[in-house]
Amino acid sequence: MCELELEDQLRLLKDGLTELAIEIGDTQISPKSLSLLCLDFEVPVDIRDSWILEFRKLSDIEYEKYSSKEIISIFRNKMQEAFRPAKEFSDLIVFSFIRVISKHLVEELYPLSCLLEIEFSLTADLN
Repeated sequence: MCELELEDQLRLLKDGLTELAIEIGDTQISPKSLSLLCLDFEVPVDIRDSWILEFRKLSDIEYEKYSSKEIISIFRNKMQEAFRPAKEFSDLIVFSFIRVISKHLVEELYPLSCLLEIEFSLTADLN
């Protein structure tokens, strides 16, 4: 029996976790794991942690004053401050991060993510 290289082991673990996430209903509109989302977009752990803190700060904004596109843009701008590649994230990717962080880590954002989920599907660029 041959021994798998570390890179192959990690890939199989990630693929297995992704398969399990899909089995429990993971989609871009309703992601189940922030860590898997970060793996998909190569977001380092320290950046992920900083986003959680920034999202917590953003939970105080009066969102009624903004359109869903503007809200997505506010979050994208905050994300790219710590991670330049976030500038290229589609609205759907930014929404995915908002959704998964609000469901598990910054519950104050959950009502906003529910509102965005409804409005987003009608107004945002889904590509």
